[in-house]
Amino acid sequence: MTKWKSEELALLWRHNNEEIAKLTGRTVEEVGERRFKANCERNNWPQFDPERRL
Repeated sequence: MTKWKSEELALLWRHNNEEIAKLTGRTVEEVGERRFKANCERNNWPQFDPERRL
């Protein structure tokens, strides 16, 4: 996965995964994984493990 730009991360707040994929050229799966990671970071979930999805 390539590094996300701050402009792309800002899209997570305003658009759904399909819209972000169209706007950025990333896959819907990649957007979903990044949204999950952002949610874990934002909510400070201690059980976050980037290698394991809930």
